[in-house]
Amino acid sequence: MTKQELIERVYRMKGLPPGITKKALCQIIEATFGELGDYFVKSKVTRAQGARFTYPGFGTFTKRKRGERRGRNPRTGDKITIPSSFTISFNPSQDLKSSLNRK
Repeated sequence: MTKQELIERVYRMKGLPPGITKKALCQIIEATFGELGDYFVKSKVTRAQGARFTYPGFGTFTKRKRGERRGRNPRTGDKITIPSSFTISFNPSQDLKSSLNRK
């Protein structure tokens, strides 16, 4: 799904305020994802805890530090060291898992 498809699907939902426009909805969605991105960029990761965002019924996003590791250059076959980096992991909620696996 693209950003425009998300905006279109949300815009077609029933129960939205009657005066809301696609442009206003786009600004709300951009602000939401912008704030989430800023939160994860600025937060610190410790051994005990990383930054977390939980949306009930959907899942939890967690900032994690991926340690330095050994790798191999696929072109030359040389061994290389891949530096440590940060990543975001996602764990779906039980509700989402059961919805996905419903027959």
